Amino acid sequence: MSLQSKAAGRVQPEAPVSSLARQIWMRRLVGVLLTICGLLTFAYAGITSYMATLVVAQHPLALAGTPAEYGLKYSNVQFPARIDHLTIRGWFIPGVLPDGQLTTARVLIMVHGANQNRTDPAAGLLQLSSTMAYAGFAVLVFDTRGTGQSAPAPFSLSYFEQRDVLGAVDFLQTGPLPYPALGRPRVIGGWGVSMGANSLLLAAAQDSSIKAVVADSAYPDIAPILEREIPKQSGLPDFFTPGALAAARVLYGIDFYQIKPGDVVARIAPRPLFFIQGGADSFNPPSNLAVLVADAKAAPNANVQSWLVPGAAHAQSYNVAGSVYVDRVVKFFNTALGSDSQV
Repeated sequence: MSLQSKAAGRVQPEAPVSSLARQIWMRRLVGVLLTICGLLTFAYAGITSYMATLVVAQHPLALAGTPAEYGLKYSNVQFPARIDHLTIRGWFIPGVLPDGQLTTARVLIMVHGANQNRTDPAAGLLQLSSTMAYAGFAVLVFDTRGTGQSAPAPFSLSYFEQRDVLGAVDFLQTGPLPYPALGRPRVIGGWGVSMGANSLLLAAAQDSSIKAVVADSAYPDIAPILEREIPKQSGLPDFFTPGALAAARVLYGIDFYQIKPGDVVARIAPRPLFFIQGGADSFNPPSNLAVLVADAKAAPNANVQSWLVPGAAHAQSYNVAGSVYVDRVVKFFNTALGSDSQV
């Protein structure tokens, strides 16, 4: 064997140094990119989880008065929400007839707006509920879960609060009578404002015991409002919002994308509906009134009224229209629920 052949047999070809270095550099780059992706994912999850916690956080407010300030008798009541049985607390106010006698024949469930309680000073609920009592309607007004004196719970913009409304129905139908001598209610109606209106609509679509509904400043779909408001309130870019809403579903069981009263409002027919909306509402666009009315009228036997109140901001129609508001709401319920003496 020649020297050249032996040398050829002993020497193994080696990869170029530049090729090995390139492979090492690529591995390191992939590792760095994976680490960065992991950190970004972790940061996004952390930020959106924190945002979800802020969205659902409740800060209960003290009650701003009682019906006694309006010369009314009332009883402190509590009842379990339907399904999850959280303790809901409120007032039962007997109606006052023209001769001064008390009545519980017709009861209105009245539901406050977001981040408020049964007095809801922003919407004037204590005054309005007292006025309705003097118009001859008994009133059950309560703190939704996590507000006022009710049991702590996440704020869900009616996803869970509708259960509180359904619990109020159960209380009126089968619960202990606040005024046994006056008997059990003959008929139930409902009034709600903003979130309370949505909760009431969602509940009425499930339970036909609610015979008539006034929905003031309701939303057909809550997701567009949240997609606009969460970036504004948090100061963070809007690409965090879907993650925050997804985190709310995982952490708290709240699917904000499913809060769509417009999808179910037609089920309330043929029971009467009265939609009220402020004409100067910059939070919940007045155009949503037409959307809800159209959704409700999709039922062939729909019974729908609506009123766009000029100059009223969000949930301010009662404060703006005053006695006209009361007259229209009282007329609606008198027509829908019948007179106090009717059986």
